Amino acid sequence: MATKTVVILGAGFTGLPLAHKLLIYTAPKTKLKVILVSPSSKFYWNLAATRGVIPGAIPDDQLFIPIEPALSRHPSEGWDFVLGKATSIMPETNSVDVVLNSGDQQTIAYDQLVIATGSHVSGGSLPFKLIGTADETVAALHTLQERIGAAKSVVVAGSGPTGVEAAGELAAFYGRTKAITLVSASEHVLAGSNVSAALANTVEQDLRKLGVKVLANTKVVEIRGVAEGEKDGEFSEGSIVLTLSSGSTLTADVYLPLFGVRPNTDLVPPQLLDEAGNVKLEKTTMRVIGTDNIWGIGDIGDLEPKQVTNTDAQITFLADALDQVLTGNGQGAAAAKSPAKEYKPLDKTMIFLSLGPKYGTGQVGGWKLWGWMVNYVKGRRIFVDTAPDYVAGRKLRHASM
Repeated sequence: MATKTVVILGAGFTGLPLAHKLLIYTAPKTKLKVILVSPSSKFYWNLAATRGVIPGAIPDDQLFIPIEPALSRHPSEGWDFVLGKATSIMPETNSVDVVLNSGDQQTIAYDQLVIATGSHVSGGSLPFKLIGTADETVAALHTLQERIGAAKSVVVAGSGPTGVEAAGELAAFYGRTKAITLVSASEHVLAGSNVSAALANTVEQDLRKLGVKVLANTKVVEIRGVAEGEKDGEFSEGSIVLTLSSGSTLTADVYLPLFGVRPNTDLVPPQLLDEAGNVKLEKTTMRVIGTDNIWGIGDIGDLEPKQVTNTDAQITFLADALDQVLTGNGQGAAAAKSPAKEYKPLDKTMIFLSLGPKYGTGQVGGWKLWGWMVNYVKGRRIFVDTAPDYVAGRKLRHASM
């Protein structure tokens, strides 16, 4: 029996647990090699980044957890961890080009390929997600922490979940010693997140209680840096001047553009992408449309909103689907072409928001959650206490494998 190679591009919230599942449940049934490709040697628990940008709030070793020791629990012949960035996918040759962190280039062949490269903050290269290697991300985080610590004013643009949490966490920590402003392009925060009006209203009230100034129906249309030592009237203490869609200006020592995310899909052939840069996936199988052996998961896909609450079901389904394809699962050639089950995207809202350790709220389906519940589950530590087990693959559900 020939060894079957599964290449997974990305070692974040979908790629790493998927690798664990295949090594635990599928490898014992067939000759399997899982090759995990990532530029970062560490898993970034960026769920806590909205609090992690505050100096001293969360230690680096709780945010960045080594990946290779987690993989070492599996037999060494069954996996390989390649430190590098995948730069192009060649479906016609079943191979991927990778630029290694060392600077060398490598071409990796696959039988099955999974694109799990995640996303980045669309407003700029901010360390709310990985921005390259672990060292590069840590350095960027430390720089931002220093700037926030020294700032008198912070402006957050974007009132989605990340922007709301960032503004709330900063205000909860610093109180009114720093001026925190949230710029929202919509009339209410969390527009587009499919949350109830009651939840959005609660979040806005909590933000204002914390001292956040919320500017509704407003966009940042121009950014100008103030040269060091320049005096410009009321803006003399600021470092950045923001022109707003209202025509007014706003000054900030730190500006955080957190309006949405964009998929990391530059490596994917254009014909496999939609107009927004998402990988086009078959709605029932999570296979990339137009291919036989390429799959997509997480933020790169077009099936569901780009939220970590959607990933558990995706990981469970895709691990099961790959298991069937790789092993045949007693169904012969039919199983080798397509999994028996169909993926069903989450059809209800599931969101949990932390605004510091005392304020929080959330929604599951049509139910608005009590603040104390969200504070207890998420607000205290933003799940950093669960990160080591998640990275090690010790808390993974499995379906019918």
